[in-house]
Amino acid sequence: GFFFRNATQNSSETWHAFWSTMSNEKERSAAGETVRPDPIGICIGFCAVAFAAYSVYRSKREANRIISLFEANTQIKELEEKVRRGEPLPNIVVIRGTISADGRDVCTVSPRVQGLRDKVGEIEQPKNAWIEIARQAKRDPQLKGIADAVVERTGVDAADVPDVPEPGDTYVRESELRGEGALVLSEMLVARICAKHQRRTEDKKTKKMTIKRPCRNESYNCFHGRRVSEGLHLLDLDGTRADLDLPPADAVGLAGIPEPPPLFLPVNDVWTEFTHYLRRDGLTGPGGRHQRLDDLPPMRLSDPYTLLSEFIFIDVQSTGDLGGLPGNPNVLNAIGEAYRGRDGPAKFLWEPRGFYDSVKGGGYDDVPSYASARFRRTEMVSASELTERAQAAARQNALNTSYCEPSFSREQLLQRRDQENCFRYTELAIPRGTPVTVLARPMVAEAGTGEGAECRIRLTSPLSCMEDGKAEDDPKSDRFRFRIRPGHTVENLLRLRDLNVNAYYGLAIVGLVFAGWAAAGYPGMGAALST
Repeated sequence: GFFFRNATQNSSETWHAFWSTMSNEKERSAAGETVRPDPIGICIGFCAVAFAAYSVYRSKREANRIISLFEANTQIKELEEKVRRGEPLPNIVVIRGTISADGRDVCTVSPRVQGLRDKVGEIEQPKNAWIEIARQAKRDPQLKGIADAVVERTGVDAADVPDVPEPGDTYVRESELRGEGALVLSEMLVARICAKHQRRTEDKKTKKMTIKRPCRNESYNCFHGRRVSEGLHLLDLDGTRADLDLPPADAVGLAGIPEPPPLFLPVNDVWTEFTHYLRRDGLTGPGGRHQRLDDLPPMRLSDPYTLLSEFIFIDVQSTGDLGGLPGNPNVLNAIGEAYRGRDGPAKFLWEPRGFYDSVKGGGYDDVPSYASARFRRTEMVSASELTERAQAAARQNALNTSYCEPSFSREQLLQRRDQENCFRYTELAIPRGTPVTVLARPMVAEAGTGEGAECRIRLTSPLSCMEDGKAEDDPKSDRFRFRIRPGHTVENLLRLRDLNVNAYYGLAIVGLVFAGWAAAGYPGMGAALST
C-alpha cells in the first residue's frame, strides 16, 4: 500500500526509471546478483491490473447504457401506464424535465460566510493523481513499454482510454452560479486535506539522508449538509410530475470512508474501491492458495475527490491548517452555526489520521503512539473542539515525528503546517425551474390499477446490482448512481465515465509496475522513491 500511494506522486521520469530497473532483472541475475522476487507483491500488482481492466470495461459499458437510456426519451406517463398494466418498471431511467418543489426556497451558506463570500464562483480542485498517471502513460514515449505491457496483460490499449482536458480545464474553472436566488436544493461538503506518506531516502554514494514531506495528498470528509425544499419533484417534457427521493447526505463516515456524495458528481475513488475489492474477494497467492483479507482495517483516508457537478458554485481550499480564510479564521464555526439543529451547532468528524504524519513502518490505519489518548478516537466534535485538537496535534506532530531531521528543524515543521494541510469547502445549489436531466430508479409512490386510477412515480437511487445479480462492489457489476445535471443532455455523465476510465487505467499502470518491481526483488527502492 505504501508504494501504491507514493507512486501516484511520481513523475514520468521516475516511472521510466522504475521500468528500466525492472527490465534489467536478467542482467542482474547474469551478473551474479541475487534476485529475490516477492510472490505476494506480484499477486497484489496483477490483482490491481485485473481490477482496473474489469472497471475500464464496466465504465465503457455504463457509458453505452446511458446513451441508450437517453435516446429512449422515457416520459413519466409511460412509467405510470406500465404500473396500471401491472408491468414491472425498469431498474434505471434517464428523464429530462424541469426541477421544482412545493415548499419555500432554501438558501446557501458560502455567500453568507466571510472569507467564503469572496470566493464564490471559484473552483480549484486538487489534481487527480490517477488521471495524471494515465495522461503521462498515453503521451510520454518513454512510458510506451509500460503501456504495451498493459495491453498484453489486459487487452486495454492506451487508444481505448479517452483523452481528457488538460489539468487546468478539469481542476480549475469559474462558475457563473452564485448560490443565490430561488433555490430548491443546496448541499455543502467540507473535507480535511492532509499530508501523508512521508518518507526517508538515503543516497547510496554519499549516505546522505533526506526527508520527503508531501503536501495535501490525502483527504476525508468531515461535514456534509443539505437543505432541500419540501416536495422536491421533476416535471418532465410533457409536464407530468415525479417526486425526487434524494440519496441521503451521509458522506461522513465514523466507520471508514463511505460512498462519495453523488450529487457532486465525483470521479470514482479507485484506490478505495480496490481495497474494498481485496477485502471482499481476498487474494489468490502463489500456487493458487487463497488468502482472506476481510479483516483488513477500513480505509480512513482517500485521494481528494474530483467533483464534476455543474451546480457547484464554490470549491476552494483554506489558506492554512485550521480552516481559516482571509478575514475569517473561524469558517468552520460559521458553517456549524449555519447548519445548527435542535442539539446545537452541527458537528464535524475528527479523524486523527488526518492530523498526524504516517507511522514509520506502520500500516495505513495506524495513529502515531505520541498522539494524545483523547485524540486517538474517530468521533464527531464541535468546530471549536476540532480546531483546538488540530492545534494540539500540530504541536505534538512537530515535536515527535521521525520525519524531520536532517532536512527540517522542528520549528520548520510547525511553519510548514499551513502548506501541508488545509480544509476544502465545496457547495452546490440548484435553482427552481432549472431544466435538468435525471438518472434514477423509478418506483411507485402511489399505485392504482384500472382505467383512471391514480398513480404517482418516485425517482430514487438506482440499485445496479439488481440488474445482473452481482454484488454492488463487484468490479464487473454496473454501478449507476442518482444524478441530476443541468440541461437536457448527458454530456457531463459521459465525461465522468471518461475520467473514470482514465483513473482505472492509471491504477493498471501502477499495478503493473508494482508487480514487475516485486518480481525483480524491489531493486533500487530508496533511489526510486526519492524523486
